[in-house]
Amino acid sequence: MAEKIMVVDDEKEIRELLSIYLSEDGYDVIAAASGEEAIDLAQNEEPQVILMDVKMPGIDGVETCKRLKGAERTKSIPVIMVTAYQDRDVEAYLEGADDFVNKPFDRTEITFRVRSMLRIRHLNDELERAMAYIEELDRTLPKR
Repeated sequence: MAEKIMVVDDEKEIRELLSIYLSEDGYDVIAAASGEEAIDLAQNEEPQVILMDVKMPGIDGVETCKRLKGAERTKSIPVIMVTAYQDRDVEAYLEGADDFVNKPFDRTEITFRVRSMLRIRHLNDELERAMAYIEELDRTLPKR
């Protein structure tokens, strides 16, 4: 089963270009045109990585990232901010962004950043499973 990547950008051309790149790399791509739509889709679709524009009408990318990272169901999804505006990098990192790609972007950079975030996501998932297993063992073993 292909890993699911969400692309969030208010510009249709950017969404389509990123979707083509990621689909050709073998990912299942879902797209959102706004922060509001991204929050709803992330809750229902549970993508493994989100690529998101910083500047969007309505809820911008930084606020969307903050809301995603603040929700139990979506807090562990890596968010890569895609932006032409470097002036909000620090703010986005403080709100939970995991990485940045600057516009105009290069296909190779997108591929490597997504792969890197997927690798980190898989390692975090393994760590969470191991911690849950250890906690379960701790509960079931007799106390000394």
